[in-house]
Amino acid sequence: MQASQTKSRPVQKADIAGRKGARAREALMDAGLDLLADMSPRELTAGNICAAAQMKRPSFYTYFATVDELLDAMIRREIDRLEALYEAQEAKDDRALYRLARIPFNLVRVTQRDRNRGKAIVKLMGADPAFTHMRMENLRRDIKAAIGEGSLDLDDTQIDIFMHVYVAGILSLLARHADKPVPPHEAASALHILLRGAGGDPGMLNEILRST
Repeated sequence: MQASQTKSRPVQKADIAGRKGARAREALMDAGLDLLADMSPRELTAGNICAAAQMKRPSFYTYFATVDELLDAMIRREIDRLEALYEAQEAKDDRALYRLARIPFNLVRVTQRDRNRGKAIVKLMGADPAFTHMRMENLRRDIKAAIGEGSLDLDDTQIDIFMHVYVAGILSLLARHADKPVPPHEAASALHILLRGAGGDPGMLNEILRST
C-alpha cells in the first residue's frame, strides 16, 4: 500500500505579489515611523519616506495615495499593536478599571525599550487624538464595562469626550518626557487625576495604582 502524498497548492503569482506588496507597505510604514523620531508628521513626504525605505519614489503611490493615507495606516497599525498589549492584561485582572489603568504604563514600557519608536508613536498618535481615540475599540469597551462595574461614574454621552481627554492626556505626558523615561510616580499621578475626574472608585483606583 503506497503512502498517500499531499500535494501542495502551487504558489500563484498573485500570492507572491500580495506578499511583496505587504512587505513594501510595512517597509514604508517602518520608514515613516523612523523619520518621525526627528520630524513632525507634516514634514513627511513621499520622497523622504522612500529614501529612508530605500525604494524608488514612484513605488510609494503603488501602495498609498497620499502621505495622509500612510499616516492613517501607521496609526491603525500602532493601535493594533498597543491593543494586543492591552488585551493581555485581562489574564492578570478582569476588572475594566485595571485595564484602563495599564494603558499609560504599557506606553511607558514601549518608550523605555525603544526611545525613538516611543517618540514617533507619541507624535503620530498625538497629531490627531480625536482620530486616534475613535479607533481604540478596546478602550471604549472597557470604559463602558467600568461604568457597568460602578468603578467609573460617566453617562453614555460623556464616553467619547472622556476617551479624547484620556488619550490626549497620556500622549501629552509622554511627549513632555520625550528625551527621558516618564517617572512611574508621575504616570500614576496623572492617571489618578484622569480617572478620578471621571468618577473613578477611589479605593479600587488606589489599590490598582499601588500594584502597577
